[in-house]
Amino acid sequence: MKKLLVVLVAVVFASCSQDQIESPNQLEAKSSASLLDGRLLSFSNDKSFIKEYSELTEMKSVKEIQAWIDKKGHNSLLNNSNDTIDMQNDVVDNKRIIYSDALKAVLNSDSKIKVNGKVIWLNEITFYELSAKDNDKKNQDLLLIKNDLEVYGNLLNKSNLNKQNVTGPAYRDIIPNENRSKTYVVASSRGRHVIDLYNETIVLNDQIASSKMFLRFTPQYRSCSFWRCTWKNENSEPWRIYSGNLSTTMNEWTMISYNTIGGTPFYGQNTFLIATWSIYVPQIPLFQNFNVSGNVEFFDTSVGIPGYRTSLSWF
Repeated sequence: MKKLLVVLVAVVFASCSQDQIESPNQLEAKSSASLLDGRLLSFSNDKSFIKEYSELTEMKSVKEIQAWIDKKGHNSLLNNSNDTIDMQNDVVDNKRIIYSDALKAVLNSDSKIKVNGKVIWLNEITFYELSAKDNDKKNQDLLLIKNDLEVYGNLLNKSNLNKQNVTGPAYRDIIPNENRSKTYVVASSRGRHVIDLYNETIVLNDQIASSKMFLRFTPQYRSCSFWRCTWKNENSEPWRIYSGNLSTTMNEWTMISYNTIGGTPFYGQNTFLIATWSIYVPQIPLFQNFNVSGNVEFFDTSVGIPGYRTSLSWF
C-alpha cells in the first residue's frame, strides 16, 4: 500500500512539473508581441503592434534591429528596400516618403503584416486591409485594385477643422508635423552626410496610435562613371556622434536625451529616435508645430576629425 502511494505521489508530481515547466519557445511566445505566421509577423491587436514597433524605435543601431529580424525569421522590408535611389543627386528632395527602420523591420518584403487575423498592406502612406482572396497578391497586383480596398489606417491623419469655435483660429485633430521631413546636407571628409529630421505618425482605425521624431544619418561618397556622377552610401568606415543640444519648446513632446546616442559608432545609414509624442491634445492650433532647435556634431573615427556640425530646426 505504501509503495503504491509513493508511486502515485511521484506520478502526480511529475505531471504537475510538466505542466509548470514551459519550453524556451513557449516563454518567448508569451513575452513577444508578434509571432511568425507564414511569411508575415502576426500581432494580436493594434496595441501589440505599436508596442513592438515602439521597442524597435528605441534600439541604438541597425545591427540591433537586424538581430531582432534574424530572431523573428521573416524577410523584412528593411532588408529589401533601397533608400539610396532617392539620394543619388546633388539635391535631395524634402518631400520623399521616409519610413523608420523600426517600421520597415516589422513589415515583410511586400510591406505586409497581420493584425488580429487580418493581413494589412502599407502602400506609401496608407494601410489597407486585404480580403482573403487578396492576401497573397504582389504589390503590382494590389496597386491595380487599391481604390477598392478597405483603409485600415495611415501615416497621415486627416485635417479635421474644429466647428465649435468658428470665430477663433482654425483647429485640427492632428499631431503637428505629421510625416513631414527636413533634410540637411553637410560636407564630410569622405563626401557628404545627408541628415533627415522627420516625423512618423501612425493612425489606426481613426486613432492616433503613435507619433515620433527621428534623425537619420546617411554618409555618402561621390561615385563617377564615364556617363555621370552620383552619390552612394558609404558603409566601410565608422562615424561617431559625440555631442548635441537638441531641445523642444513643446510640452506635449518627450525629448529623448541626445547623450544616450552620443559616442556610439555606426556604419552606413543609421536612425535615432529623438522625441516621442507623450500627451494627446484634441485641439491643436493649426499654426503650432513641433519646434526643435540645436546643433548636432559628428566625426569620422577613421581619421579622428571632429569638425562636422550643423544646426537643426523644424519649419
